[in-house]
Amino acid sequence: MVWHSAVTEALQKLFELAWQQATPLGQPVSDGGLTEDERTLTRLLAAGMKDEAVARHLGVSLRTLRRRVSDLQERLGAASRFQLGMRAAQRGWV
Repeated sequence: MVWHSAVTEALQKLFELAWQQATPLGQPVSDGGLTEDERTLTRLLAAGMKDEAVARHLGVSLRTLRRRVSDLQERLGAASRFQLGMRAAQRGWV
């Protein structure tokens, strides 16, 4: 049991966040509105391609690619690229 109000409030916020991101059992996971480039980007990163090769394939600069990866990380609440890959896989993006 948790009695301290700050801990209770933090747990409630965590639950609400998880609830908002959840998908009902048995329903397909949506792609979260990914663009075609974002779908391609996640597939290429999952294949283990280096940033330079992915940028070349997408026809963008290395800086733009890294910004797009960062945007995807932010959208999924991922602190690292590894966590981004895990969350993308959980959502069925790769």
